[in-house]
Amino acid sequence: MRLIHACLTLVFCLVVSPASAEIVTQTEARAFFARYVELGEAYDVGLADLYANDAVIRSERHYPNGETRAIQVSGQQWKALIVNAMPQAKARQDRSTYANVKVSVSANRAKISADRYSELKCYTDSAYYMVIEPRSDGGYRIVEEYTQTQPQSNC
Repeated sequence: MRLIHACLTLVFCLVVSPASAEIVTQTEARAFFARYVELGEAYDVGLADLYANDAVIRSERHYPNGETRAIQVSGQQWKALIVNAMPQAKARQDRSTYANVKVSVSANRAKISADRYSELKCYTDSAYYMVIEPRSDGGYRIVEEYTQTQPQSNC
């Protein structure tokens, strides 16, 4: 009986890592998203630090002729783009606002979805979402993000 107990304990320890055992709460996910929005509104390049290097960032660009182009970059590539593009975004007052924020929690991850409104181009991306998970050193990080964009302005 002791051997069975010892084997089950060993299997449990191997399967459940400390990072995967941490549960994300609605409150923590909403606080993380509020910080994300705050950094974006301030054009703060610290926004890049919220992304995991191995995050998957996907975007679909919808053209007026019905064509759609998809791109995917890593978190590391996206972080570099944020740092380089933030001064231009600030100069153009290119920002997004968010409404109808919803959080769904699944153990050690949270999916945050919202209607993202581009103030520069006057359109709403209702398909926007991000997925966050705990960082090994505390706090959270974005591991996935999805947006829909368009080249033309609706203003």
